[in-house]
Amino acid sequence: MNETSEKIDRRKQRTRQYLRDALMALIVEKGYDTISIQDITDRANVSRPTFYLHYRDKEELLLTSLEEVYDDLNARIGEITPEGLMTDGNPMELVAFQHVAEFADFYRVMLGRRGVAAFIIRVQDYLAGVFRHHIEICYPTEYVPNVPVDIITYREAGALIGTLSWWLENGMPYSPTEMAKLHYKSSAQGMLWSLGITPDAS
Repeated sequence: MNETSEKIDRRKQRTRQYLRDALMALIVEKGYDTISIQDITDRANVSRPTFYLHYRDKEELLLTSLEEVYDDLNARIGEITPEGLMTDGNPMELVAFQHVAEFADFYRVMLGRRGVAAFIIRVQDYLAGVFRHHIEICYPTEYVPNVPVDIITYREAGALIGTLSWWLENGMPYSPTEMAKLHYKSSAQGMLWSLGITPDAS
């Protein structure tokens, strides 16, 4: 990539970041439904034509931006053990709890009772894909699941979203690390059984 292309790429990334930050801030202030494209461009200090060079509408901005964020978060997990633990011994869900804690006001709106259905569905789809990816890497193919893998992954994704929602609605009474460990303890054994793996009785 030459110097001119690099500058254009950096400018594009910077503009998308401005738009993402503007949308997230406005969601906390006003709620998602009332936000207009003009609100977003005014807050981001970019023109409407510039917005439409990057996104079709505010829903595409929301879903695409969050997917980019989640890709970065997923990359942080790195290698995990067959038990679903990262190399530091913490459950891989810790990354999700840390991220939600950092942007608690935003997720309190989006995962709350008046949240956006398309957002919640996209998050569930994404998390299910992450769980499937780690299952395929960590568990030997000779195991025969007791439950279809698609059901396992979507159940795990839904359970994580539910736990995160409860945590936010109740004022985050536990730290991200404590919540990750509680969530892991409540689900790990059932997931192993679902995959056809006899859980360790200890």
